[in-house]
Amino acid sequence: MLVVANDEASVWLNLHGVLSEVPSTSSVQPPVSPLWTKPPSSFLKCNVGSSWSPTSGIAGASWLIHDSKGEVLLHSRRSFCGITSKPQCDLLALSWAAEAMLDLKKEKIIFEFSSVAANSALMDPLSHPAVYHACHRLMWLINAIQGSSLHQVPELCNSPALHIADSVIRDHRLQSYVASNGPSWLRSSISNEAAGSS
Repeated sequence: MLVVANDEASVWLNLHGVLSEVPSTSSVQPPVSPLWTKPPSSFLKCNVGSSWSPTSGIAGASWLIHDSKGEVLLHSRRSFCGITSKPQCDLLALSWAAEAMLDLKKEKIIFEFSSVAANSALMDPLSHPAVYHACHRLMWLINAIQGSSLHQVPELCNSPALHIADSVIRDHRLQSYVASNGPSWLRSSISNEAAGSS
């Protein structure tokens, strides 16, 4: 009964222009490996991390771009305020990363994230009305980047990005930046990740 009601609501809302169809050409791909892997030749990999404090409403977000050798070309960190839920935090981080890739004119990007909450919302946006439009915007952005895809991976595959995002909350690093290579305090972790990948 609930499924039928949701389907009917979706049809009505789409007909009346309240909701748009979520692009289907860029669905979230399941994890392939329990460990981080280098992107194929001619592709880039963008690992996206996010962290949220429910008490302050502050969220941290980060991304790192890796080439096919596993080397970090660029990374970035920023904070958001007024965030009210984990799915909102995680989807905002992903959209911010995708927007950055568009601004940098990057193509053929494998986006990786670890958020179970974001994945759940992306797989069934109508069951997550509070973040429906965030899901739609993210999928639109991914589709706008030629040759790109979105993958949920275990946290172990995404640890440098998660550490950077966590530093926003833990260490109150609220200043945004974009920098070449990876952060010096994660150099060992990033090197080990690249050395152990295929």
